[in-house]
Order: sequence, then structure tokens, then C-alpha cells
Amino acid sequence: MTFLKNPWILLFALTALTFTACEDDDHDHDHDHGDNEITINILEPGNDETVADASDVHIHIEIEATDVNHDVEIVLHPDGNLDEKILEEKLHDHDKKVSFEQDLDLSSYPAGTKFHLEVEACKDHDCEEREFADVEFSI
Repeated sequence: MTFLKNPWILLFALTALTFTACEDDDHDHDHDHGDNEITINILEPGNDETVADASDVHIHIEIEATDVNHDVEIVLHPDGNLDEKILEEKLHDHDKKVSFEQDLDLSSYPAGTKFHLEVEACKDHDCEEREFADVEFSI
């Protein structure tokens, strides 16, 4: 009956359960599925593509897992400048298929500028094994 007398204890207990639920779920997947395979499909823009409209560059990526996805990191930067991250997205999803789409305006860069779109996905919760894919495109 301590919970009824002190609502803060109940609130603390519920908060603790909320923060550990994702971690517990991920570890259950790791023990059950040691052979998770990840396929990264960068659908747009295509590798070596020259995008016609720099003001409307569509990024479209799909990450498929045989069991579950974990952490995915997406980075877009100009060629030769790893520090200038135009797009830096971190996804945490437990679905078998994760889709990411975003439109970007790259018209502030001169025509002919090359860009690198890089995707890295963890095969397990601890990210001990990773899959990587990238494309280079220009405007």
C-alpha cells in the first residue's frame, strides 16, 4: 500500500519500466536471432546520378532486415568535406523494413558539386556488426 500513500514511488517505478522496455526488447531479439542480415537500398538519388533540380533533391532509402532493424545512421556531405553534414539522421526502429525519405534544397552549392550519401545500419543491438552503403551524386 506504500504506492497508494506515495504517488512518487509509483511514478518512479513506471518511468523505470518505460526506459528499460526498449533495451529489454532489443536483447530478446539478439538472443533469438544471431543471424540477422541487413540490406540497404539507396533508391534516390542513384550512384553517379546528376540531379537536374538542385532545389528539390529527393533522398529515399530502405533498410531491410531478415529479423529486425536496430540503429541506422544516414549522413549526407559534400565531397571532400566530412565535417559539413547537410543531413545527419539517426533512426532506431525494430521493424523488418525501415524507409526514410526527405527532400533537400542543395541549390546553394555550385553546379557540379559532388555529394556523398552514406548509410550505416547495425545488425545487432550492440552494433558489433554493421552494414554500410553509399552513393555519390552531383547537382
